[in-house]
Amino acid sequence: MKPQVILAAFVGLSITASSAQAQPVVIERLEASINSTLILLSDVVRFRESLGLRSQLDPLFSGTPVAAAGAKATDAEIIQFLVDDKLISQQFPVSDSEVDQEINSILAGNRINRDQLKDTLRAQGYTYEDYYELIRSSSAKRNLIDRDIRTKVSISDDDVKNYFYNRYAKKGSVPLSFKLKLIHISQENYKSAQAARDTADRALKEIRGGESFEEVAKRVSDDPSAQTGADFGTFSEDQVSPLIREQIKKLKVGEVSEVFGTPQTGFFLVKVADIESGENSHFEKVKGEIRGQLAAAEYQRQLQLWLERQRQAAFIHLAGQS
Repeated sequence: MKPQVILAAFVGLSITASSAQAQPVVIERLEASINSTLILLSDVVRFRESLGLRSQLDPLFSGTPVAAAGAKATDAEIIQFLVDDKLISQQFPVSDSEVDQEINSILAGNRINRDQLKDTLRAQGYTYEDYYELIRSSSAKRNLIDRDIRTKVSISDDDVKNYFYNRYAKKGSVPLSFKLKLIHISQENYKSAQAARDTADRALKEIRGGESFEEVAKRVSDDPSAQTGADFGTFSEDQVSPLIREQIKKLKVGEVSEVFGTPQTGFFLVKVADIESGENSHFEKVKGEIRGQLAAAEYQRQLQLWLERQRQAAFIHLAGQS
């Protein structure tokens, strides 16, 4: 998605000049260096002044400590953010011509010219220079997303359902129903209880190794459902035995239990294939929002993993460090 021209008003950081009789003040200072790139005190000041603009242009700003703190972010938090920014821009450099091309696309999309863009930015307390560099930084981050992060972010329907039922439905009074798949291995078909248990353990290992629950059930399960997908049925918690109830309380959608049971009952594996409740209509309304939240969190996780690898290879020095 292309960045849009910002229309909201913004109150920037005010800086008061000192009188001739006042004590000398620091007007510039080195805060950090990343390989051959420097971060100065003025960069921190400019960051604060353009915070509102960054929150709308930077595709990886949401979910960071600085975004959460907003105007209350400490200098140390901002410096660390800028260090990460430099690591990304060094790995994914964006030329002036690429920035100009991106801005031209924004201008065309908003049907304005460059002077009108500058006037709009100035009216909101921003400089065109800050906007220009934010477009460069944002382009570098989109390149990082496209080339390294996007393929590692996958939010499944089960992830969305698990989040919903753990955060929403379980807090309500509407009972949940669980669609279950079952493998049952009875001792009666084996020479000993240990042999039956060993078969159940092997079945679990095969499932966790990638084989489908249904195929393993066809081979080893004694339950009548084995040949028809191992579908045990859909039940509320109070409709299943205490043994099964104890297991499904631990599971998310798509997960398989540990082996459980006794020589008398036989040994079981249960899979929660789905969860349903009277709040399904609510789920349909919020599932898109949930998917977006989970994706944003996973993008941040993958970004931090990428940054950690870059930090290990880079020369980074923060002011005050020996």
